[in-house]
Amino acid sequence: MLAGFITHAPLGPHELGHALTRMTDALVTSDHLQAHQVIFGPHVAGTAFAPAWRSTPPSYQTPSGHIAWLDGQFYNRANLTRIHRWQSTTDLEFLVRAVTGESEGVENIDGLFAGVVFDGHKNELHIVTDRYGLRPLYWTHQGDRIAWASQTKAFLTLPNFSPTIDPITREAFLATGQLPSDRTWLQGVEPFPPATRITFKISDGSFTRQHYWSWDKVAPLVGRQDPRELAIELGQRFQSAVNDRATPESGLILSGGLDSRAILAALPHPPPTFTFGDPQSADVKIAAQAASKKGATHTVLPLNDQNWLSPRIPGVWQTDGALDLLHMHGIEHLEQQKSTFDICFNGAGGDGLAGAGHLFEPHQLFNYLENNLQIKADAKVSNQLETTFKKAGSAHAFYIDWRMRGFTIHGPRLGLFHGLEYRLPFLDNQVQEFLYAIPLELKTNNRLYRQMLLTTYPRYFKSIPWQNTGFSISWPTWTTHSLRKVNRLRGKNRHHTFTDYANWLRQPPGRTLAQNLLQDDHAHYRAYANTSKVESLLTEHLSGQDNTVLLGRYITFELYLRQLFDGQYRTSDDASTLLEQT
Repeated sequence: MLAGFITHAPLGPHELGHALTRMTDALVTSDHLQAHQVIFGPHVAGTAFAPAWRSTPPSYQTPSGHIAWLDGQFYNRANLTRIHRWQSTTDLEFLVRAVTGESEGVENIDGLFAGVVFDGHKNELHIVTDRYGLRPLYWTHQGDRIAWASQTKAFLTLPNFSPTIDPITREAFLATGQLPSDRTWLQGVEPFPPATRITFKISDGSFTRQHYWSWDKVAPLVGRQDPRELAIELGQRFQSAVNDRATPESGLILSGGLDSRAILAALPHPPPTFTFGDPQSADVKIAAQAASKKGATHTVLPLNDQNWLSPRIPGVWQTDGALDLLHMHGIEHLEQQKSTFDICFNGAGGDGLAGAGHLFEPHQLFNYLENNLQIKADAKVSNQLETTFKKAGSAHAFYIDWRMRGFTIHGPRLGLFHGLEYRLPFLDNQVQEFLYAIPLELKTNNRLYRQMLLTTYPRYFKSIPWQNTGFSISWPTWTTHSLRKVNRLRGKNRHHTFTDYANWLRQPPGRTLAQNLLQDDHAHYRAYANTSKVESLLTEHLSGQDNTVLLGRYITFELYLRQLFDGQYRTSDDASTLLEQT
């Protein structure tokens, strides 16, 4: 995690230190994280937090007057160092050379990172993010000061900063369940864009922005392609991606899907695995079969009507309201995971990109939003989404920029507050460039992905069923469709899920929380939303109608407003009062 600022007006050491301490004290951290503070008067101050198990510190100073802070990690530094013939033994050393040297080396870095480099010779500060912007970093320009932080709450301590809810963000969150990828809840505070470098000059207080990489640099595959050869190539690239990210301290959240099982198969060692949910669910049973094939330990983490809610209330504050609490699956057991491993692999981007589950032709945007994501937005939000899609240029880029940056990444991000790192091998540069270059028709309906999995890891996919269908992916699609219809007619439920949020919101503590927040005459959301509509949603839900999705959004929104403006319910102890029946 990062926090810091640069100011055009000179400040004394005490003032610099005091302002930085206030920012870092506002962050949510844990005992697993260590702070590395650097103050370079009279203009720059910054702190980087890193897990105690990290062998290299996240801050760096050179004798020549360069200072750097890094959140994240590079996976191909050794290879890039050889290419550039640089003497860099750490990621931070490489970052300083790439940002301040004559050779441009940032665009080829494979990793999830946000970095800050101060050049003491030129009195310039550089902020840079990875290709996909999947290491959250936010920034704001206040007066003569630019500040950055991994959590927006740090900006509440800045002089003259007054938090104001962004109306566009509010509309988007209530309509789609996520924040726009280029906005936060707070006006004047933005997520740092992907593949971007911003340079701030102390001399005149100006700054410039450079977009150093884009999808246009990836050339499409042309001509007739052999699907089997493509599957083999994808398998090789994916295996390399996992190898580059794996350590003996790696673990895995394993489900009954394809993505986490692919990682399990590719890991060079049997990792400790966890599956959260109902022990009788398909997820748990299939995950146990896969773990057994690998010889990996498998632990079931129960998720039920009594333990699901309490840790999610402070979880809203941890993520700055960016993640609907109904999607914080597994937050209940993060400390147990941290006690077992330091690095958690995550299959984000597998089914969505390799399996083409979130890819579509440009004219199908709104069909995708409605059918795949169950989003029915009003005209204003629909126009915003269409503009974002056109700016992205393709469904592939749109999915990563809007869906993954605005929604998906905040799940694994929760582990950072416990010193638990995340790894996303499907977002490896070589894997992504290859997938992007392949025509959509060769990827649709898991065609390429299925063949890659069966060819590369047959032990884990030929016989073990897929939770989504209840059958192995080695079975022909028409066969599984027919059998699923037969099972439905027989009343067999092959998709027993690991949660039941609809019913959990109808009974304590879920019902208690919803009523205490949404039926409060002094609730903050009443200034931003249709009060009678929200109260009707709750009444209808308690009577049996399923309004789970919308209620989750309004509950999250109200929680964040109280945390932001009242300083309430930011910790588990403080939040316990919300679960008490009145």
